Amino acid sequence: MTQTQDEEMKDHPTPSHSITPPIPSTLQNLKEIASIIETGSNSKEVRRISRAVRSTMALRPKLTAPVLSSFIDHVLPPASESHSRLSSYLPNPKLIFISSPR
Repeated sequence: MTQTQDEEMKDHPTPSHSITPPIPSTLQNLKEIASIIETGSNSKEVRRISRAVRSTMALRPKLTAPVLSSFIDHVLPPASESHSRLSSYLPNPKLIFISSPR
């Protein structure tokens, strides 16, 4: 018994050539929000800034000290007072000691 051409094609699924875009990281999302805020403040558009605040609230559960530290490093010069002041609120990974069981 021979299979028809349609039946043969059903046996072999065609590969999908569509590429799914990667899910943006939390840090990338923060950078985009900063860009929205900058654009909104330059053009004095309150709606853009409120959109950025809403987006930040959605990201809040994903915000960790390393992500925030990377973001602060990205948007502020390391030698600035703002950078050192904001960084002081984050735990320093070099100072965290892991106690060993005795």
